[in-house]
Formats: sequence, C-alpha cells, structure tokens
Amino acid sequence: MKLPGHDAIARQPGDHLVTHRVRLPTKVVDRPIRQVVKRLLMALLVLVATALVVYADRDGYHDNANDSVDLLDAFYYATVTLSTTGYGDITPVSDGARLTNIFVITPLRVLFLIILVGTTLEVLTERTRDEWRLNRWSQRFARCATTATRGTSWLGRSALLGGTRTAGGCLSFD
Repeated sequence: MKLPGHDAIARQPGDHLVTHRVRLPTKVVDRPIRQVVKRLLMALLVLVATALVVYADRDGYHDNANDSVDLLDAFYYATVTLSTTGYGDITPVSDGARLTNIFVITPLRVLFLIILVGTTLEVLTERTRDEWRLNRWSQRFARCATTATRGTSWLGRSALLGGTRTAGGCLSFD
C-alpha cells in the first residue's frame, strides 16, 4: 500500500495499489451463419416495408403492363428499386409518389445496400482476420514442439503460466 499523495492511484487512506492485470470483457460475436441470418431478415423487413409503402400509394404509380399496381407489383417494384436495377416498367407518376420515393424509398434503398454490403464485408473481414492470426501464431511457434494429451488442459494452462521463454521464443518447463 502506498501512502496517500505518493501515487496517482492511491489517493485516499485505505486505497490499495492494483497489482494484477485487469482484463476487459471481449465482445461476444454471434456465429457467422447467425449474423447472416439476422442481416437477411433485416433486408427482408426493409423489402416488405418498401412494398407496403408502394402498395399504400398504389394510385400514384403507373404499370406499363396493365396500368394498375397490385400487391405483387408493389413487391416487384420494391425488389427492382432496392437492388438499384430499375427497369422502368413501374414508375411513380403522382407528386406524392415521387416525394415518397425521394424521402422514404431512397433511404430504405441505402439501408438495404448497407445491410447487404455490410454482411459481405464483415464475413470477409472476420475470415481474413482469423487466417492472419492463425498464420502469425503458427509462424511464431513453428520451431516449438508441442504435445498435448486429453484431460490435462488444466495442467497445460498452469504450466504455461509457470513456464519460461527460451531464446527462440518457445516455452520451456522443468
């Protein structure tokens, strides 16, 4: 224990100096398939919301095939619009439908693309990061011989804590 005022950590009488390493909790990440499923559900939710917005204002849209927009046409328009394909066979014709496209559909399109691109980037980044860590670890300990037997993991952990490093970076135990 340090005297008060002699250390930045021990400022009050009775304060003790921390002598052990503090480990911050790591973020628990879902399995990749679970992340993809969650993102897919979010993308489908955006698609359904877009289709419902278009269907609610179906009188403001024109379909070149039959002049009316039904629920199937609304889902078709939402899919074509969110994927930025835009065939032009269903178009907004009223001012309300055009404003809805500007202020509602376009942000939904951006959100949809962020979800899809974000999923792809996250999966690729995670896989690359894991491979990089594994390669770095295996290069670092390639010179070391390691044996492990089942049922002795607690022994192995305690040995790692008590081992000493050799000149080559390997752990040595007595």
